[in-house]
Amino acid sequence: MTGSNIPPSGGRAADAVVIDRYSGGMIRGRFDGPVVSVDASGKMFHGTFVKGTKADDWVAGPLPRPDQQLNERVSKGAVKAQPPAEGPPRVAAVAPIRPFTPATSATASSTPAAVVPEVKSRMIMDFKEQTQAVLSRVGDATGNFPEIDRLDSVQQLPPPVSESVASLVDRARDFRAKVGYETALSECRSETETVDALSAVDQGTRNIAGNDASAANSGLTDFLKDNPEPTVDTQRPLWRYLTSMRLLCSRLEKEAEIHLERAGAFASAGRTGDAIREYQEAYRTFPNPATAEKIRQLRRNGLGL
Repeated sequence: MTGSNIPPSGGRAADAVVIDRYSGGMIRGRFDGPVVSVDASGKMFHGTFVKGTKADDWVAGPLPRPDQQLNERVSKGAVKAQPPAEGPPRVAAVAPIRPFTPATSATASSTPAAVVPEVKSRMIMDFKEQTQAVLSRVGDATGNFPEIDRLDSVQQLPPPVSESVASLVDRARDFRAKVGYETALSECRSETETVDALSAVDQGTRNIAGNDASAANSGLTDFLKDNPEPTVDTQRPLWRYLTSMRLLCSRLEKEAEIHLERAGAFASAGRTGDAIREYQEAYRTFPNPATAEKIRQLRRNGLGL
């Protein structure tokens, strides 16, 4: 591993300490296929990488022989998903995971099977690292989470970044199912909250880019109701970004209501042209499908359709 583990400039090479060793096939500088990891204590793990990204969780022990790997896949009924075909970026709707809550008696009966401590520790470390990596990518895409004061300054996350958020949401759900809710709460509470927040960013920016500020406001309000304050300082820029976006949407929605009331009065008086203009102003202030549909209806009625 490189980066922070390399001795500082002028440091002695003898001061360097091996943290982890990885071995496996690489294609164009990225791991692809079976990879073996050995930590500083000599404990060995193995996993599978696809184009530089780990495709499954680490498993304790050395890499099985090819015939053992086949038997494992057959016995588990595992079918590995193939990498996506080349083509235009795909953006899938991201369903935010439910707010994190401790396990209750209702969930106690579905306690996951015991996980080897070494494997659990590696899973926790991997989840924390992936969460930090995606947080950094979203931060770069948003300009380091600035306060939002105009809707037109909100940009939808680039497709690769949006997909990384969706992948993290799935990973968080799988992680909690494997290690158990109580372990996830005690070991990775801030990371789990960060995943929820990143999902709220992805969905909220997508809604605003799709001219549905109403849906964005509703989603942001629900998230911040359950997570009003960050639990660690590193989350503060992200929470500031979400809070400023919600406050802006709430303020603009109130401003739009004035035009909506005028539009309704004009429509009742048969002043279709004036009603359309007020609805258009409301939509310009706070775009949403309901207002757009009002404009379409009045235009159809005006044409006798």
